[in-house]
Parts: sequence; structure tokens; C-alpha cells
Amino acid sequence: MRKKLFPVLGLLACIALSCGSKKTKTTADTPQNNDYLVSMSGIDSVKIDMTKADLEKLLNTKLTLPHISADNGIDTLHVKYKGMDMTFFMDGSSDSTATLRGIQTSNVSCKTTAGIGTGSGKMNVIDAYADYLKYVGPEYEEYPVRSATKSEIAVMDTLTANAMVFHIINKKVVSVEVRYYYEFY
Repeated sequence: MRKKLFPVLGLLACIALSCGSKKTKTTADTPQNNDYLVSMSGIDSVKIDMTKADLEKLLNTKLTLPHISADNGIDTLHVKYKGMDMTFFMDGSSDSTATLRGIQTSNVSCKTTAGIGTGSGKMNVIDAYADYLKYVGPEYEEYPVRSATKSEIAVMDTLTANAMVFHIINKKVVSVEVRYYYEFY
């Protein structure tokens, strides 16, 4: 009887395991990550040092830089990128030489590889970049009066002088910026 029972139990175990391993695809099995990567080089496909022409091609729109000139080489643009509001900080001595020096957004879909973005806590930023050179400091309501609620954390890339800057109000990230950062040079 035992000799006949073991093969039957073995067959039933195999059937049970093969039925249990069949998995129907659910929404939890499909990637739902719609985040845009924030890195030391930029946000998603928008990268530091892109030219005005490169940005126009990426955005599929014409950019106007009214303040770029030989006397004033800085301009700020408010643009839409993939439906997100972004601010571009441009630098150059003419319209044709203007390059991107900074990108800022408060969109919650923009996150670092550590998952840090708008809504993250101040200590989460500090802990996520424990091994990086950082500048943690207050912002000013009106210089020299320091804000009691506003601060920024700049996480430095000491090789390129780029930084991810996290703007903070009431200990929560309200916007993320990638830019050149000269604090330590």
C-alpha cells in the first residue's frame, strides 16, 4: 500500500505546485514607476550644459531669451517639459551661445535614485547622501535675517561642481534643483 501511495502523493504534489506557480498578471506585477530621474547631470533628458538649440529640439518649441547679452549673460525661463513645470537658468553672452546652467522643479514625479524628491523630509535627504559633501544652510527672508522655516541642502559632485539642491520649507522638500554650485571652490 505504501509503494502505491508515494507515487500518488508525488503526482498530487507536482500538480499542486504547478498550479500554484501559474500567476495571473495583475497591475501590481506591472511597473508603475512614472518618476523622472534627478541626477547630478540633470533631470530626465534635460541636462546641464545643453545648448539653447538642444533644448528647443527636446522641448519642440522656440525659446526666447530677452535678457541674454554681452552685458548680462543670465536669463530664467519657465517651461513645460513632459507636462511638468520647470525653471531653466540659462547663461551665455549671446542667444546662440546660451547654455543651461540650472534646472528646478517642484513636481513630485522627479526623484533621485534614493527616492528623494518633493515631499521628502529634510533628514531623509541628509541620510540618503551621508557619504557626499553637503552644504546645509538657511535661506534668508531678507539678508541678513535668516528664515526660521526655509533652508537648502546642496549635495555636491566635487568632480564636476554640479549639485542637487533640495529647497526645504518646514523640514520638507518643496523643490529640487540641479545646477553648478561653487560654494566649495
